[in-house]
Amino acid sequence: MNYQDPNLQKPAASEEHPVFSEAPVFQPPVKLKHSGPGIASFIMSLVSLIGYIIMGIMVINLLAHFSQYQTMNPEVVLQQTGTALLPFIFLGSLLLNCSGLVVGIIGIALKNRKKAFAITGLIINALIIVGFIALLAIGLSIPNSTADIYPSSVQSL
Repeated sequence: MNYQDPNLQKPAASEEHPVFSEAPVFQPPVKLKHSGPGIASFIMSLVSLIGYIIMGIMVINLLAHFSQYQTMNPEVVLQQTGTALLPFIFLGSLLLNCSGLVVGIIGIALKNRKKAFAITGLIINALIIVGFIALLAIGLSIPNSTADIYPSSVQSL
């Protein structure tokens, strides 16, 4: 017999099908923070670029002085504004590039962080270092004196 007690209620929807009982709960996506080392790598690359630009301007100033006076007297060169700082600017910028490369790798390795700044800093630092090595290779391949280019101009001793 299918006699049902009128006092009994039908089970709730959640008791019949627990999987489909409720609408799925919306969870907002987790907002990832930027990686600190990535931001540091990016800033290091920008500071080193500024250092190289300043160094380039100083070298162009020295070359303009040389073309004007046709001399590179060391005393005159050292009197030029900031000439003594050139090696320090270069080494500081190169050190910033190398450390920025390492910090960028650390920034990429961090989990649950945005990696945009880390990748950008790593690429800029790597390009600068590769460019420096390429310029060094080109500079070493260029003959270092006119004797290499014009051997007949060298007088025998």
